Amino acid sequence: MSTKYQDIAKLLVDKIYSHTFIDKLPSEGELMEEYQVSRNTIRSALGILYNQGLIRRIQGSGYFVNKPLHNEGFIMNMANKVGLNHVGNPLIVHSKILKFEIIPANEELSRYFNCPMGDLVYYIQRLRYTDKGLISLENAYYLKSVIPYLSEEICKESIFQFIFQHYNISIQHADEYISIHTITQEEVALTGATVGQPTIQIEEINYLKNEQPFNYSVSYYFPEDMSVYFHLTNQLH
Repeated sequence: MSTKYQDIAKLLVDKIYSHTFIDKLPSEGELMEEYQVSRNTIRSALGILYNQGLIRRIQGSGYFVNKPLHNEGFIMNMANKVGLNHVGNPLIVHSKILKFEIIPANEELSRYFNCPMGDLVYYIQRLRYTDKGLISLENAYYLKSVIPYLSEEICKESIFQFIFQHYNISIQHADEYISIHTITQEEVALTGATVGQPTIQIEEINYLKNEQPFNYSVSYYFPEDMSVYFHLTNQLH
C-alpha cells in the first residue's frame, strides 16, 4: 500500500508529464495547501522526484523541472521503474509477443530468483515499439509464486503497470547491468537487425520490499539516438 507522500509524488509526476509544470513547481507552502498535508510529507514527495532526476532543487529559489541534456533522441531514465519513458516525456509503447510460456526454473533462474529449482516462472519474449519503430527485444522472467497471473494480452502492454495495480507490488531495489551486445543470427530473424550490429544490453533483477527477487530480464535496445540517463547523488562527501 502506498503512503500519502508516494501518492502525492505520483500526482506531481503526472503534472510534469502532462506539462502542467513546464518550468518551476509550486512552492512547498502552495503544495501543502493544495494537498492538505504537512511540510515533511511534501518534502518526502519532492524527494522522490529529485531522486529520479525529474526535478532539481535550487536553494532559495525552489524546485524546477529537470531539462534533459539531449532533447532529440530516445532517453531511458534508469532512476525509475516505470518502464520505457523519456525523462519527463512518457512514450506510448506497444509490444508484439513472440513467446509466452510457464516454465520450471532451471539452475540459473533459481539462483537469480533465490528459489528452488522447478518453481514455476513466466517467460515472455517480446518486441517493443513506439511510433518511431522498434525499440527493444526483451526476454523477461517473472516468479509465478509472486505474480500468480499473467496473460499474453496483458503482456502486450506494460507488465509492471499491471502488477503494480493488481498485486500491490512496489519495487524497492533493482540491480542493473549495462553492456554492449552484438546481434546474433537468431536475433536478426526476430528483429530485422544486422548480424554483429552493436546494441545496448540492459540486464536487471527487481526486488520486493523483503529483498525477494521477482523479475529478471535481459533487453537489447536498438535506437541509434538512445541515451541512458542516471541521476546520481554522492552523500559520502
